Amino acid sequence: MSEARQVPGMGPDERTSFAPYGAFEVPADLRELHGRWDVESTARRIRNFRYAEEWTMLMLGGWLATIPEIPVKTGLGKVIWETAQAANLLGQRLPELRCGRRAMQTSESPNQGFADFIQELARPELPDESIEKLAGVFNVLKPHLIETYENTMRQTDQIADAPTIEILDDIVRKERRHVAWGTEVLDRLCDTDPKRERRRERNQELTRALHLCGGVTGELKAGSL
Repeated sequence: MSEARQVPGMGPDERTSFAPYGAFEVPADLRELHGRWDVESTARRIRNFRYAEEWTMLMLGGWLATIPEIPVKTGLGKVIWETAQAANLLGQRLPELRCGRRAMQTSESPNQGFADFIQELARPELPDESIEKLAGVFNVLKPHLIETYENTMRQTDQIADAPTIEILDDIVRKERRHVAWGTEVLDRLCDTDPKRERRRERNQELTRALHLCGGVTGELKAGSL
């Protein structure tokens, strides 16, 4: 057999050696076709995800003027920016899923219940309601989004829907940072028993509402929270 092929470059000092192989010896792609959802269903899920990210961005941006704690204001800036990026990336994926021009231009709630949940999430407005504001986003909504995005990455078509997986993987990494930051902020804000009780009650109230509406895709089952 001739000397092992070397690439790239021409000179010995710029080559990388590897064993030659034939066309039928290329390692198989171990990913599987035929995920849980067809193209139409995948597009609908992406619209649902973008709906949640858009509303989260709008809520947090609207709260900046009414949150008195300066460290919270400064920290939320990056969260808002990355949430806006997530919504934009999800929107860019929609044309690739052939979902129609109107669907590409709008996000979509899975049902009226989730839309009502978002409105309840956004309800606190007063400066002394920072705990209620942050608990809903960082203790309830974002952990739910992370779980749903990860489930989607596992169950979607690993080959045909690989771009969606790439987008969600990037979003999840940032969402996890958001949750860690928000949890630390809430731990510091809730420095008395009455404040910790406010946080607990808000979490329970919103978790129940999220459970009843089925979550961001409307598919959340009983006992899954």
